[in-house]
Amino acid sequence: MTPYRTNPNLLKVPLYIAGKSVEEVQREYGLDDVIKIASNENALGPSPMAMEAARKMLSEAHRYPGISERDLRQAIAPRIHPSFDERNVIVGNGATDVLRMITQSFIFDGGVMVTCSASFPMYHLFTTMFGGKPVLTPPTPSLGFDLKAMASAITSDTRLIFLCAPNNPTGLIFTKNEVADFMKRVPENVVVVFDEAYVDFVDDGVDYGAGTEYVAAGRNAIVVRSFSKSAGLANMRVGYAVARPDIIEYIHHAQLPFNNGAVALAAARASLDDHEYLKRSKQFVREERQWLSAAFDSLDLTYVKSQANFVLLINLPMPAAALNEKLLRRGVIIRPMAAWGMPNAVRATLGLRAENERLIGALREVLKEK
Repeated sequence: MTPYRTNPNLLKVPLYIAGKSVEEVQREYGLDDVIKIASNENALGPSPMAMEAARKMLSEAHRYPGISERDLRQAIAPRIHPSFDERNVIVGNGATDVLRMITQSFIFDGGVMVTCSASFPMYHLFTTMFGGKPVLTPPTPSLGFDLKAMASAITSDTRLIFLCAPNNPTGLIFTKNEVADFMKRVPENVVVVFDEAYVDFVDDGVDYGAGTEYVAAGRNAIVVRSFSKSAGLANMRVGYAVARPDIIEYIHHAQLPFNNGAVALAAARASLDDHEYLKRSKQFVREERQWLSAAFDSLDLTYVKSQANFVLLINLPMPAAALNEKLLRRGVIIRPMAAWGMPNAVRATLGLRAENERLIGALREVLKEK
């Protein structure tokens, strides 16, 4: 057999291992009743208006997408900032695809990317995939982004910086002053990406350092958001980026033709007008986040105070792998955080109240066995 040439950059990227599915755990452990609170999905299900729009668009499934993508961009832009229009927006096959397009656009010829080690791993995986150099700064003792250390890590080779707030997997955010001080130290030629996939779950009135003001001010800044979380459309795979028109036009070179189907685009567009669902979704997350945090307190478990639809448990009383295995045997799927650089942490997505109660009951049993 004649050997083929391989891409050395791809060989440095580990294969993505998704969290276990309900069906997988049922078969592996012989269980019938299994809950999954591992992937930060919206426990309320999809937006009803989105479902109706998707059903109507299914009759056009034999055709390539028409103007659905443009319609969605036109609807998104003014909701982000009154001065924005469709030229400020690019849509991708989920926010992860948008991150891929951004990284492919700016990381080449050994370019450097800077981010925190305790954040979404796709930042450094995409950088490696496209032949760049990821620089991962350690988090602060409280697991936040160490913005001073990140600013100090910037060199003449730095092309991209990724900030994530609420951060996956900690749920932490930045204040306006923290972001402002950091941006003063970032050279004008460096592109700063604000990953705000969970922004809709931030409590009202909280001091939140959003990236949109830097886009509006004309900085080399990109804001990335998603319909997977607050709109409940994770399976539809629709995300988007907002930036200056010239940056968006450039990133379009990395966009695949017809990268979103019209069914998904129609669902995403309709979800923007489903105000009742979006309000209910935010209220649900706030209430369950408070309930679950109090339940963790009752079990004397340590967690990070989150502004997202998940809570990170840290400093576990037993190895994370052992805790995960014991919960799986009880039909509860959570997410170990080793891939996020946190070998002794697990992340639990906010489920329905009955699911959260089951998680706490299972944890109580496991802790008694310890």
